[in-house]
Amino acid sequence: MALCFFEHLLVSFLVLVVVCAKVGHGTIVGCVERERQALLRFKHGLVDDYGILSSWDSRDCCQWRGVQCSNQSGHIILLHLPAPWSEYTYHYQSLKGEISPSLLELEHLTHLDLSCNDFERRPIPPFLASLTKIQYLNLSDANFIGRLPSQLGNLSNLLSLDLSYNYFEWGPIPPFLASLTKIQHLNLSYANFIGRLPSQLENLCCASESFDANNINSRTQR
Repeated sequence: MALCFFEHLLVSFLVLVVVCAKVGHGTIVGCVERERQALLRFKHGLVDDYGILSSWDSRDCCQWRGVQCSNQSGHIILLHLPAPWSEYTYHYQSLKGEISPSLLELEHLTHLDLSCNDFERRPIPPFLASLTKIQYLNLSDANFIGRLPSQLGNLSNLLSLDLSYNYFEWGPIPPFLASLTKIQHLNLSYANFIGRLPSQLENLCCASESFDANNINSRTQR
């Protein structure tokens, strides 16, 4: 009996040692509290009629829906919240409201997808361009209007940008997008851009093997 108790105690001790070792090597890391609070402020600015963010109440924000953290640092690197499609109502179960500047606390974010949500005919907030590590940005079909903020041209690490199916100010494709020298995928379709493709962007598109010319609005003439 004493031997069984000793073996059980030994196994428990070894499990504790393994867990501590994993934490020490960064394989088990909880979310950063400052970033957790930033997400809660982001949530506060939204209307969530469908409970999309219902999991956003536990201590570990890395376990929340649409959130992915680095295994090494615990910093949030991905926020993936495209509105899900409902087969029952035949429309998107969209979040509504505005994008909070609290997202600027997510300094390590590389992936942001807010597509098919409803930002209620607001312009894209220029502060998103301060998320300098962003590589993937999808704001398609999200009820944005107004002028495309020129600050987006500062996202020098951007590989994929989708702004399609929005209601931007009618006019030519902004030439500042040619500053996105790493871009591999660009979708500007049905977003009120007209006229000729800027020469800078033509060179950029041709240099990118993954660029699909059909992604440009059909009203655009090359």
